[in-house]
Amino acid sequence: MDITYKKRRQDITFCKMLFRIPEQEHLNNIKRKNRKFEEFYLKSLKKLINTFERVALWCDKETAQFLKNNGLDKKILMRVMDFSELPQHNERDNNLKLLSDMQKNVGFLLKHKKPVDWLDYFTIISAKPAIIRWASENNIFNSDYFMWVDSGAFNPNYALCWRNLTGSIKARPERCRFCIAPTLGKSRPHFVPRFVYNIYKKFTKSIKPATYETLARQNMTDIAMINADYDVPGGSFMIPKHWANLFSDCFDSICIVMRRHGLVSVEQAVFQTMMKFDDKNMFELSYIEGYTELYTSIAKEKADHLL
Repeated sequence: MDITYKKRRQDITFCKMLFRIPEQEHLNNIKRKNRKFEEFYLKSLKKLINTFERVALWCDKETAQFLKNNGLDKKILMRVMDFSELPQHNERDNNLKLLSDMQKNVGFLLKHKKPVDWLDYFTIISAKPAIIRWASENNIFNSDYFMWVDSGAFNPNYALCWRNLTGSIKARPERCRFCIAPTLGKSRPHFVPRFVYNIYKKFTKSIKPATYETLARQNMTDIAMINADYDVPGGSFMIPKHWANLFSDCFDSICIVMRRHGLVSVEQAVFQTMMKFDDKNMFELSYIEGYTELYTSIAKEKADHLL
């Protein structure tokens, strides 16, 4: 998979995390079993750093040693930490209770999955805004933009995601740039686990689907991912430096509000809720048709629709 990135673009720091999840079998229950730490994530991270160079990383000691062995540790901004130091790790017990209550009271479909399977994964994905904030506050590359890219994004299995990469990223957004995929009345989004929809059935009414040109705004009882107007993939997004702190604060606030309503979910649902309550005009959006467009479409010069 030959990918070249024009290094003369000097105003983006690419943010990511990589930890060996303590309970790997839990991750295997909710993700494909091919996501082996060494073969999948470490190799992808090496490719990603060699491609983009300007990288901010939170990782464990094992990942840091791998990067040192490959001469990459001095090239990036890196914080070595234990998995338990991630910002929302202390919410694990609360999340387990919420998930168990939702399973009992809402009856969402877990199939062979158990609430406990999601706890380490929630800890990881909930830290995305926090590392962007940290990277902006420790801005060794003097970047104006901070772009999240999943650590596994450069695995050969995802080569199609990068097939249209031209070698440069043109976007210089004034606000937080996200990609969304309109559902156009479909029964469920493409990019979030099935159980997310059923979480909200107890709390929601029917939502009229949006079109490509309109985005509905609902109150807290209508934040559902069921019949929602758009899906929010969490694999890539770009945050201007002056939005980084507010973006992280808003994410944490929405997580608190959702917990008060007895809800806990993946980061895509939190992002979607942030957009629905975007009274600060924080976001600009770009539409995509499928996941293979995600990494390139986020870099378009203009968003198709501005909130």
